[in-house]
Amino acid sequence: MKKFSVFILLASTLLFMSCGDLDKPKHLKAIAQMDNSLDSMHIVLKENRLDTLAGIQISANALLTRIKTYYVSDTIDMELGKKMNQFKRIMKSIKPKKGRGANKNAESNEIIITDRSIGNGFAVVHNGLKAEEETLIALKRDIENGNGRRDKYAEYVKFEQQKVYQLQQLLKAYVDHKNKTIKDFNEIYAELNAFSLKLMEKK
Repeated sequence: MKKFSVFILLASTLLFMSCGDLDKPKHLKAIAQMDNSLDSMHIVLKENRLDTLAGIQISANALLTRIKTYYVSDTIDMELGKKMNQFKRIMKSIKPKKGRGANKNAESNEIIITDRSIGNGFAVVHNGLKAEEETLIALKRDIENGNGRRDKYAEYVKFEQQKVYQLQQLLKAYVDHKNKTIKDFNEIYAELNAFSLKLMEKK
């Protein structure tokens, strides 16, 4: 009876291992697809990198300095005040805040953005892509070599697919936010810049 129990245990183990091997191509294919998605996201992110962040900050500071220096009025210009406040809000949406970025929900592993500026949005997506690439490399190596718990491979792959999907959503949100913010900046900057240059000419 004891020998029979050992035989059943060995047979079950061999059957479990063979099933894991049969699923290996499917898991590796899923990882390859995720790798391709990450490569595509890297390209999109690179195309939408805001290389002019420092230049925008310099131009904005110069504009604000001109208005502060040359604008003198005995009455409060409500319309100008609204535009200045709008301009300052846009600048906050562009410049990353020191010491703030993204956190992870401990339960769901969801990335929670704590600073939604363009500068930080790029960093969050960029770092997320790099981290996911490293995770997929390790997972692929484990599956190829049969390391760890084979019964968990499908669960691991599904979990990483969810993370890749989240990165896709974060990238889309970053690109949409960047495009809208830069459009708003260009419109209000052109108007306020022309106003500030006229103030200089009057002096």
